[in-house]
Amino acid sequence: MPRRARPFAFVLSLAVLSSAATVATAQAPPTISTTQPQAVAPGGSTKVVLRGGSLTDASQVWTSFAATTSLAADVPNNGKDAGSSTWQFDVPAEVPVGVHGIRIAGPGGVSGLKLLLVDDLPSVASVGNNTTPEAAQDLTLPVAVDGTVASLSYQFFRFDAKAGEAVSIEVVARRLGSALDPFIRLLNPQGREVEWSDDEPGLRGDARLHHTFEAGGKYTLELRDIRYQGGGGHFYRLRIGDFPIVSVPYPLGAARGKESAVTFVGPDAVAVAPALVTLAADELEEAVDVGAKIINGRSSALALLHVAQAEATAEVEPNDSKEQATAAPLGHTLSGRIDQPGDADFFKVAATKGQKFTFRAITRRVGAPTSVFVRILNADGGQLTAKEDFGVGDASFDYAFPADGEFFVAVEELHRRGGGQFGYLIETESASAGFDLSVSDNTINIGAGSTSAVTVNVERRGYNGEIQVVAEGLPDGIVSQPTVVGPGMKSVVLTLTSTTATPQSQVIPIRVVGRAKIGEQDVVATASTEDAMKAGFNALPWAPQNLTRKIAVGIGPQPQIRVRPEIPSVTLVKGQSATVKLLSERVDGFNEVITLAVTPEANKGGLPGNVTAEVKPIPKDQNSIEITLKATDKAPVGTFTVALTATIKQDKTTVTQSVPGISLTIQDPPK
Repeated sequence: MPRRARPFAFVLSLAVLSSAATVATAQAPPTISTTQPQAVAPGGSTKVVLRGGSLTDASQVWTSFAATTSLAADVPNNGKDAGSSTWQFDVPAEVPVGVHGIRIAGPGGVSGLKLLLVDDLPSVASVGNNTTPEAAQDLTLPVAVDGTVASLSYQFFRFDAKAGEAVSIEVVARRLGSALDPFIRLLNPQGREVEWSDDEPGLRGDARLHHTFEAGGKYTLELRDIRYQGGGGHFYRLRIGDFPIVSVPYPLGAARGKESAVTFVGPDAVAVAPALVTLAADELEEAVDVGAKIINGRSSALALLHVAQAEATAEVEPNDSKEQATAAPLGHTLSGRIDQPGDADFFKVAATKGQKFTFRAITRRVGAPTSVFVRILNADGGQLTAKEDFGVGDASFDYAFPADGEFFVAVEELHRRGGGQFGYLIETESASAGFDLSVSDNTINIGAGSTSAVTVNVERRGYNGEIQVVAEGLPDGIVSQPTVVGPGMKSVVLTLTSTTATPQSQVIPIRVVGRAKIGEQDVVATASTEDAMKAGFNALPWAPQNLTRKIAVGIGPQPQIRVRPEIPSVTLVKGQSATVKLLSERVDGFNEVITLAVTPEANKGGLPGNVTAEVKPIPKDQNSIEITLKATDKAPVGTFTVALTATIKQDKTTVTQSVPGISLTIQDPPK
């Protein structure tokens, strides 16, 4: 059941607002630009220096993984520097290695998400002047190095290796949202290249290699950007140790609410101990981290396990032809791997005429290098449809079976590659009507006693009706305005409103959920933050799949203006008009005109079709205005949510605030 938000009344008087006249210079939300180191250790304590902005008096660091954080007590004046603060992370031993996220909260609100590794390799910092082979930084293995590459520059590292010793080397950069496109070269004691790596398949553009040394001696590693670019955003974590070269677990996914045994695939996976993973029955994320370690090894590989939507049917070899196909019920997840170049796996399914299913490949989003080519064949082996996974997207398509009978799903690697690491999942799900949601941002800061907004985008699948949208997990003191994606609409603006008593300096994790009654089925969808994350992390091809359902809310200082509707809902009859009164509250001295605008613009989805809004500014020194909504006789019937923004320019200060959403119900005229 959704959490019921208690009613919220706007009771803050202008006199109270006037006491906040200093908010024009109030602290902005904090930001985290870098961390040193770029990882924390499981089973221990790690001091991390956070650098960014507006960090003064920050009081909480939130983590997406289990951890206790506290402001380091032994750093003089810690927490009083706007650009830097040092925090201690105490992480339980059972937290898996992998890419996770942190945020920091302070008087100005909450920061955006910063990616951080949990890593069992010890950390050192790059010395920075190791820009020639002669000045290479000496390392003692195993180790991880945190640093930044300058433009037109290199970094060099030197370490001892014994004859017969095997060492794994990888750069974690793109996976942390860095702009660095890493390239590494391993040089022997004579300075000759023995191995190199650029874009390792499955690592989102990061580099990785594994080398067994024929002769002992001092070896040098060269690291640079493949384009010779650099700067503050070109940071990296260089990992060197005995971790196995595995890309993914096998199978690639596991079902919720069950304990699953997974092995690992890759060049040296035979030496890796299997892992037992139990997913929560209510797990919302797309994937969870699992670490892979060689038996008696000292360091772990990073791997993601997909949270499967249904029970899996694993391929049974040989299944290289339709005659040898593995039988699987439609609705199951098909699991396998392309063991050899040019291999094809066949699954046999039974379908009835008109059954429509969605086929969704899961490979590169969880680190597998596989680009799948999926074909649907009839009983005679004739191709009915096919889908290739071009670009960065995994293959996904709908197919309606043309007749009763037996059909085959053939899975191949698009580029004819193969090997143990080329695993795949094909989710098959009845293509019933529904919808998916995504949000424009994964961080929402609300001024104390005010309103903020986030755009919720809708991808409809055979359903054109209303969708109720709400923010879940809100504490007392913040309400999610009742919000409806009206019939046919592709987005809506969800507004959140706080009281002045809502505690500041805390991270409030929430999720945005949509609900609709479609036929006899109650359909629920949790909004994804993936597109917002990719945009915020240098167009990362795949956002970390263990972080795509997390949104954070923070409370900042009181704003200089607040605008709200006198009544939060209005009914509009087709062919007629209705008015909505807007009320404003101002800080002393902010008496200029307040301009108002529908958000987004009416012709970009801010209003239903054939509905217009006559929006006037609130005049100088006044605190109310009426806007007029008009609907033609062609306007759609239903409930919609209309959002507005209010802007004031006072001297050199410009303030923009969201207005709580207005519920608009459009009706046919009475007969």
